[in-house]
Amino acid sequence: MTTPETIAKILESEVNAVRGYFASLSESNLQKPSACEGWSVADVMAHLAGQDHALRVRRGLDGDYSPPEGSPQVSDHDEDKFAKSIFDRALATREQHGDGLTEYLIRRLDEVVTVFNSVGSDSWEKLCYWPPGPEMVQTLLKQRIAELTMHTWDIRSVLDDQFHLSDDAVAILVDGVDRAVRRAFRPDPSLNVPITHRFVVSGSSSVRKDIVIGFDGVRIVDAGGEEPDVTFECDDETYVLIMYGRLKIADALADGQLYFDGDPSLAVGFGRRFVGG
Repeated sequence: MTTPETIAKILESEVNAVRGYFASLSESNLQKPSACEGWSVADVMAHLAGQDHALRVRRGLDGDYSPPEGSPQVSDHDEDKFAKSIFDRALATREQHGDGLTEYLIRRLDEVVTVFNSVGSDSWEKLCYWPPGPEMVQTLLKQRIAELTMHTWDIRSVLDDQFHLSDDAVAILVDGVDRAVRRAFRPDPSLNVPITHRFVVSGSSSVRKDIVIGFDGVRIVDAGGEEPDVTFECDDETYVLIMYGRLKIADALADGQLYFDGDPSLAVGFGRRFVGG
């Protein structure tokens, strides 16, 4: 079983892998569009730099998971407003740090590594502030790895079409798919009968999951015995790129990265209902 301390070392390894890369980017690289629609490479880097994981974890370790100054109350959380606030904060961070953005980002990444490496074995389940609701320290650790590695992909994939996520990163991302899926869909009143989409995933992180979309939202469960409405098959990297909104179902099918069995309209419909969060 992977311990939180081991996962903290994965974060450190991922930070070490990107530190030099970010520092090597030219001004023209920073201005290029990233894989995040409407975001430049510099915008994505500013988003990573503007996140305050270290502050939230420090406060949580001290027993405080109330909203930091300027942060919304959990009771006021709205998924769409949350997404807009993320974008607004990224633009503000980029404007504030200008030419020093890369150095600032690296300092923030080093800071969060230091914080997570300092967590005692009895403190991983302490709660920290998170806008949708308090989360444990160990959950924020996985989220930070997911944020860093997924946004690194947003940058590197457009500058190097041979770039792939590390096996360790994919394993962490697979583990966080349940959370990503719950944020990626909204209730669909047009669905009188829920639709079950089964994902059969190969690779070092082999999983079988059913994603059930209904009028009241989505739920994700371990694949059961009942026949799904459509079955998708892919490798683990493709699975996380789809579930984190980086790869469209239609494109993955067209490129041979994803295969399906069942009603074609339901296969494509899964992608159309994917909003992201």
